[in-house]
Amino acid sequence: MRTVRTKLVALVLACVAPAVLGVVLRQRQAEKEMLGQVERRVNGANRRLAAELDEYQANAKLALTLTQHSARFQQALFTRDAGPVERMVKRLAAVYDERVILAADARGVILARGNAEQGPKSLEPDASPAFAELLVGKPLAGLIPVTFTDGQSYALVSAEPVLVTELPTNNNPSNSLAPVAATGTHVGSIVLLTRITQKYLGYLEPKLNADLSIRVNGKLVASSPDNPGAELVSMAEAPTLKAVGSKLFAVKTFLPPKLQRAGMEVSVTASRDVTELRDTARKALYQQLGWLGAVLVVVLGFALRFASRVGNAVRGISDAAEEVKVGKYVNAPIVRTGDELESLAEHFNAMVQGLKERDRLKETFGRYVTRQVAEHLMKGDVKLGGELVPVTVLFSDIRSFTSISERMDPSALLDFLNEYFSGMVESVLNHQGVVDKFIGDAIMAVFGAPVPQPDDALQAVKAALEMQSRLAKINENFKSRGLPEIRTGIGLHSGQVVAGNMGHVERMEYTVIGDAVNLASRLESLTKELKCDVILSEDLYKQVEASVVAEPLQRIKVKGREQDVMVYRLVGLKSELGA
Repeated sequence: MRTVRTKLVALVLACVAPAVLGVVLRQRQAEKEMLGQVERRVNGANRRLAAELDEYQANAKLALTLTQHSARFQQALFTRDAGPVERMVKRLAAVYDERVILAADARGVILARGNAEQGPKSLEPDASPAFAELLVGKPLAGLIPVTFTDGQSYALVSAEPVLVTELPTNNNPSNSLAPVAATGTHVGSIVLLTRITQKYLGYLEPKLNADLSIRVNGKLVASSPDNPGAELVSMAEAPTLKAVGSKLFAVKTFLPPKLQRAGMEVSVTASRDVTELRDTARKALYQQLGWLGAVLVVVLGFALRFASRVGNAVRGISDAAEEVKVGKYVNAPIVRTGDELESLAEHFNAMVQGLKERDRLKETFGRYVTRQVAEHLMKGDVKLGGELVPVTVLFSDIRSFTSISERMDPSALLDFLNEYFSGMVESVLNHQGVVDKFIGDAIMAVFGAPVPQPDDALQAVKAALEMQSRLAKINENFKSRGLPEIRTGIGLHSGQVVAGNMGHVERMEYTVIGDAVNLASRLESLTKELKCDVILSEDLYKQVEASVVAEPLQRIKVKGREQDVMVYRLVGLKSELGA
């Protein structure tokens, strides 16, 4: 059985659960919003990279164009004069100290190198087909990635062809210049090369607001210092979350159109470390859950204390009710809850007191009227009036009582009578009879009122036989104590009587009256005259003759009756006599 405490705790938990769920959902929403911000930053890295490459190409084009328009530089390339070419390349390399600057003639032979230590190990045209195409033949336009023979070196290359734009003049006689080709002749190439390294990606990282890693044909080329590298790849449309060790990253891989070329797929993965965001969100969640947990503990503490008081109050009332159920009138303990439970316990105890008072009254009342009459009177309104009912009336009287009473002290006489009456009354009660009244030493009993039974007549006969049997035992006791023995006469008759409350509204008595009562009394008085102990009327005998052995005596004239009444001497029950 579920206790009040269990139900109350379940109720508290049911009330707190939505709050906990709400905190979790709100925290997840906040985490989702934070990750959304990171997603926008990661997605923006693609756009910012494209802009950065455009800027890189524009800067490179500007530098290379200014260089290639130098007539002296054009002449030096055409004549393959390495000195002037090298001086020009070194000046350009000083400005772009993070780039490799190359100058090659029309056949692709490199005449000068600037910042060469930063480039791949091999910078010859045959080191890369793509690189060779930049230097000989029809030059490629734009920005392209290339790989070199060592298999580890990748670079972003911007190249511009060097065309003769003007013929040099020999105004200085000391400067003997070799003749050059006509205007528009391709005399060589100028190349700006940036190696793809961690350093370069570190340079891009603050501009793109993301950690970067670059792959060529799926192979990792380089990654920024804070990027885990090979473990972070996501080709999904939206950025995804990937855990690397104890860290969490938002990752998106894209293919920048400006870096793609035939036979070479270049992918760039942008990532953001969202570990701190995740930890902040979780910390906030744990704090809120901690506060909720603390509140829950406090609320549960009060709830359990209240539930304990309520449970004790209910249990006390329940236990007391079980005791009352079996007739033990005990009060329920009053728990001072200050609510309906306290009031319920007080009302319950008041009810118990009422039941005790009722039973006390019933017990006291039963000492003066029989139990059946007491219960009958206590069921409804007590008012004057009666009803006609068929009953069997029994009268019993002590013979020669006057002589007995004259020889005994009044107090001893009362004890003597009470001992006799106790046995007789018990015999009547054992057979559902009602002791209507005591008339001196006589007893009047009724069978059939106030609650009729189908065998009232037979029960009255059995009561008379039991009274005779008990009287024999009582006499033995009296004789042993030196007290006089008692002889009684019993008369029984069945007939209609009026049963009800009679007297005054201030003093009533439940009794029966009628001719049947008078005849039963008359029969009892005839027992001495007819020298028998128990006499039955003919009306009664006809109802019980199947079960009773009785001898007909004579017809008697009864005052108030026109017809004679046949009377019978009761012998016993056929079942006991074997008749």
